[in-house]
Amino acid sequence: MIKDIDNTLIHLVKTYSPTGKEKQAISIFNSYLKKLGATNVITDRAGNGLGIFAGEGLSITLCGHIDTVPGKLPVMVKNGVLYGRGSVDAKSSLVSLLYGAIIAKEAGFKGTLTVIAATGEEGMGKGILEVARTQPKSDYAIFGEPGNVDGITVGYRGRLLLDVMFETEPFHASAPWIGGGSVDAAMTAWSKIRDHYSGRTGFYEVSVAMTGIHGGRSDNVIPSKTTITLDIRFPMPVDKNDILKEVLGICESLNLPVQVKIRIISEVKPYVSNTKSPLAKAFRFAIGQKTGANARLVFKSGSGDMNVLGNSWNIPAITYGPGNTQLSHTNNEFIRLEDVEKSAEIVSEALISLERELKY
Repeated sequence: MIKDIDNTLIHLVKTYSPTGKEKQAISIFNSYLKKLGATNVITDRAGNGLGIFAGEGLSITLCGHIDTVPGKLPVMVKNGVLYGRGSVDAKSSLVSLLYGAIIAKEAGFKGTLTVIAATGEEGMGKGILEVARTQPKSDYAIFGEPGNVDGITVGYRGRLLLDVMFETEPFHASAPWIGGGSVDAAMTAWSKIRDHYSGRTGFYEVSVAMTGIHGGRSDNVIPSKTTITLDIRFPMPVDKNDILKEVLGICESLNLPVQVKIRIISEVKPYVSNTKSPLAKAFRFAIGQKTGANARLVFKSGSGDMNVLGNSWNIPAITYGPGNTQLSHTNNEFIRLEDVEKSAEIVSEALISLERELKY
């Protein structure tokens, strides 16, 4: 089984699958689902790969994402360490969930396990949105993201992705003294927004990053329209409408000669797990059994698929997987294969413990 875990992960990491180009990787993942005995394997309308290991009683969704950020990296194994894009974020977690489910079934787990390789997690989350809309609600959900072998991710902040648009009259570039341009207004506003939210680094703080700026169509015209894109992360119980009012208020307080409009591109609600749920308790127990260490509860500053499904289905959920989350999206992704194997054992132990505790 250990060799199968390693080979599956290496195969998937070698299959480059940035967001929007996951088709080949999903085909490979589905072939493993069939080989491992899933009773129903499909590719849904969002391109997700999905396999059901049928049973009776308890139902659990195990979901990892198969897409990665862009940028190919050399794939190699050296001294038990796998290097390559997606090795950390998050194909190792996906494979741990898959084989954790298989090991649990072989050990007598009686319930139904639905294993999903989701698309689009690094984008707008089209895969998990399709799951939330079309799949039957399960009793619990486990998501795959790096947090190290002994870590259980129990909290993610929400996300607001905004376009803030600045509009004014255009002016000839040879006479900038006639009036301020939209680019100047946008940069002035961004400076104030950045200063307002600076220093807010904790999980329970609101943070803002500018991830794009677009303005100008001609090299001799001061632009009349400029848009900045803001990625805003926020915790419970902050209301998104309060953030929108705050950002707009900062822009309008500058009394710039522009019109300011805000457009929401996408939004995801925060999600914090019930750390006393049977699912969380089962993972704490499993980590203790398999590592001898106390489980760590992890609160991440980002957002994940757990936000969407946990809120949509209103079920207990946690996120778990091997690897150092600080390596995510870097050019130095690597994972120790023994950590992937150990994580699969922990997932299996948690599933069996949960079913036993609930007396199914």
